[in-house]
Amino acid sequence: SLHKRSVHRSANGCCICKAKSSSSRFTASKKYEDFFSSCFHLSSPRGGEICNACVLLVKRYKKLPAGSSRHWAHVVDARAGPGVKNFVRERRRESCRERSFKKKHVFRRKKKSEDCSRVVTSISEESKSSLPAN
Repeated sequence: SLHKRSVHRSANGCCICKAKSSSSRFTASKKYEDFFSSCFHLSSPRGGEICNACVLLVKRYKKLPAGSSRHWAHVVDARAGPGVKNFVRERRRESCRERSFKKKHVFRRKKKSEDCSRVVTSISEESKSSLPAN
């Protein structure tokens, strides 16, 4: 085909946030590398593939007014770490006996106090007397 296919997965991940998959795409970072140190407060130069989310941050950084202190340092390596498939979680299975002992919430009605019933009675008597007689 004539057009370049969009790449949704990256073997090395985004050079900024380290995301390895993106719902949009990955592109070459060459075009944006001049802004990396100031936008993301990087101490060393980075390069490779960049995800679309980080591209949008660089574009937003370019549009900031001169003298703005805004930066996106918190994004750097935010998506690094083991993938979801590599993350093994140990879960303790509870036995049938433990499940049967679990308490279920039992709804209990509150008893009406005598004070409440007196107030209701007095209100109903007042409303009867205020009605016009036929």
